[in-house]
Amino acid sequence: MEVIQVNNLVKYYKTKKKVVKAVDDISFSILKGERFGFLGPNGAGKTTTIRAILGLLRGVKGEITILGEKINPNKDTVYRNHIGYIPGELGLEPEFNAIQICKYLSELYDISFNLDEIKNIAERLKLDVNRQIQELSKGNKQKVGILTALMGDFDILILDEPTAGLDPLIQSEFFEIIKERQEKTRCTVFICSHLLSEVEKFCNRVAIIRNGKIVEISKISELKEKGLKSFQLEFTSNAGLMEFVQYLESQFPSASVKSQSVNRIEFLITPEKKRNLLHDISEMQWAGEYIKDFNINNSSLEDIFMKYYEIENPEEER
Repeated sequence: MEVIQVNNLVKYYKTKKKVVKAVDDISFSILKGERFGFLGPNGAGKTTTIRAILGLLRGVKGEITILGEKINPNKDTVYRNHIGYIPGELGLEPEFNAIQICKYLSELYDISFNLDEIKNIAERLKLDVNRQIQELSKGNKQKVGILTALMGDFDILILDEPTAGLDPLIQSEFFEIIKERQEKTRCTVFICSHLLSEVEKFCNRVAIIRNGKIVEISKISELKEKGLKSFQLEFTSNAGLMEFVQYLESQFPSASVKSQSVNRIEFLITPEKKRNLLHDISEMQWAGEYIKDFNINNSSLEDIFMKYYEIENPEEER
């Protein structure tokens, strides 16, 4: 079952000088129980897409279906009671504490919540639920936002940069909490995050958005398989390495060097070039000696992401 369906979504912003295509005719769907990552740098259209789905923007064109029902985000509101949401920018009552915030939202949206479970999550996130919002740091305010998104057994979790301001240990704990919640409720997770290493481990599929258009939708495993290949080579001497570097620059100018030391090098290369390169590094000698060792892996999600965002035409950047 498709829990979220977006068809031909368009949102433009008009300025005095030009029309900005924030989201430019995008379509995608997310299945029940899926962990779906939505990736792109600031200004790519991620938050605009989320806010359009939640009915927080005017002048949006396209069709949106939530839990099998076609909805009008600017008129329908009941569907939002099925969604736990962490916005990119939190607006919290400064004189409330975390529990008071949850109680207020539960009454506002007529949602029941388990106080003991909320306190347990807060403890795991190392959040003092008795302190007022105005006394909290950015990271602790973000933890309150996490509590509000998890206070009900929602069918859908929409998480916009949910780990912003959290330290690495709490970031890791957050993803464990989401995994446990999903195992318990079979909820669907739609997440935007700059933590590509965590997205790589957590998500089933990702969409990559660039300049308001989706440029890729794929399972992470498939994306990595068809993406760049990472070569790590070890030579017996620095002279051998330097001879190879000259060869790489002349024969494979599109290769991207990630790191280089006295006798080791790591670089990325497109899959179609892999066979020729493998033949040469296996058969050729470098400064009179064969290569000492090598390893080949699929590139990381971060490497793939950066490849999509290489801007060949400066006019594309905005």
